[in-house]
Amino acid sequence: MSRASDPGEAAIGLCAVCRHARRIDSARGSRFWLCSRSTDDPRFAKYPRLPVLRCPGFESIDEPPPRRVSSNA
Repeated sequence: MSRASDPGEAAIGLCAVCRHARRIDSARGSRFWLCSRSTDDPRFAKYPRLPVLRCPGFESIDEPPPRRVSSNA
């Protein structure tokens, strides 16, 4: 089931259904979305401004991950 099934989460944009996003709930009740792409690529914000409507790193959780082709042919 998709994380965007909650209408409140649909308002955050692509992060709600991105395999690289993780929801962080703070002890004070705040909610943030962490982009794991930010770890290796400076183009991506660690905590992007929401809603994210376009993102070059977006990969849906509902689709299989892209297959990596080995260069050891």
